[in-house]
Amino acid sequence: MQPERFARDARAAMVLAEAEVRELGDNAIGPEHVLVGVLQSAGRDLAALCSAVGLTVEAIRAKLDGGRDAFTFDDDAAALASIGIDLNTVRDKVIHTFGADAFDDALRRSGRRRRRRGQIPLDRPGKKVLEFAHRELGVRRGRAIECEHLLLGILDGNDRYAIGLIGEHVDTERLRDAVTALLDRAA
Repeated sequence: MQPERFARDARAAMVLAEAEVRELGDNAIGPEHVLVGVLQSAGRDLAALCSAVGLTVEAIRAKLDGGRDAFTFDDDAAALASIGIDLNTVRDKVIHTFGADAFDDALRRSGRRRRRRGQIPLDRPGKKVLEFAHRELGVRRGRAIECEHLLLGILDGNDRYAIGLIGEHVDTERLRDAVTALLDRAA
């Protein structure tokens, strides 16, 4: 996707998403990072819409640190249970033996590498966000991708983690309708 197809606010959102990845020590830009970037660089109308439902940078950041790792714990526990391993018991024994934060600290360290230099790549769900944002642009016959298109791309990408972060604040279909109405009104 050509950067020239991005409006100023969307370019800023992607730069801020990359900065969020660096800050968290993550390896790639995912939908959750793009969401933080969108919330930081959104225009007045989109910012007001998101803020009104509690979808703020602060609210999302509070859930991000170690978020994907914590989010997948239940999935991992279910998968391991199918072969007779109780991950909750393992966690309890690690905590009992090594201290209260040992298990969570190990998860954070195992999933993160040193901060990256240079450009940070998009992960597969992050690429889907851009693909769906571009598709939304085509449907609305716009000139450049804006933050609204990126937010719709996040919703269309249907990444469980990102949708879960958004869904804690607002019904995703209601948000989709409201963002679409903003784009239609601007056209």
